[in-house]
Amino acid sequence: MTATTLAWHIAGCVAVIVVWSVTVGASAPRWPASWVRRDRWPLTPTRWDTPENYRRLGVTWLIRHLPEGGTWFGGQSKSALPGRDRAALEAYAAEARRAEWVHLLSITSWLALPWWNPWWLSLAFLAVLLVANVPFLVILRYNRVRIERILARSRPTEGSP
Repeated sequence: MTATTLAWHIAGCVAVIVVWSVTVGASAPRWPASWVRRDRWPLTPTRWDTPENYRRLGVTWLIRHLPEGGTWFGGQSKSALPGRDRAALEAYAAEARRAEWVHLLSITSWLALPWWNPWWLSLAFLAVLLVANVPFLVILRYNRVRIERILARSRPTEGSP
């Protein structure tokens, strides 16, 4: 493969990833609320999902150093709670789910790349996509786990008035 051919392959990969990611990100604020009201696989929490485990991963460092792009396409910022009442917390959790879906779907842009690229270039772009999206997924999941804990504590128990 010549340098020019490689450059065209890389440019094509970047174009696919950018177009797909912008399309997903720009459409996300217009998705129906019912799509993000509850957890669906792969967003379903696991036993591993605890704030302590995310802090061990260095999530607080990530929060301080990575940009918050929730408002870039008309969505909501996830850098601060919009309120402390139940409705605001549920809206925040839904917005975090929406952002998780955006980052997961952005990673799926990789599925188009092996069709015209050598295997090693496709894998290199998969690595780039994971490095670019997983830190944001970690932050979003951490915030959502914390909000879900607060919501669970505030739910009335069975038999209470």
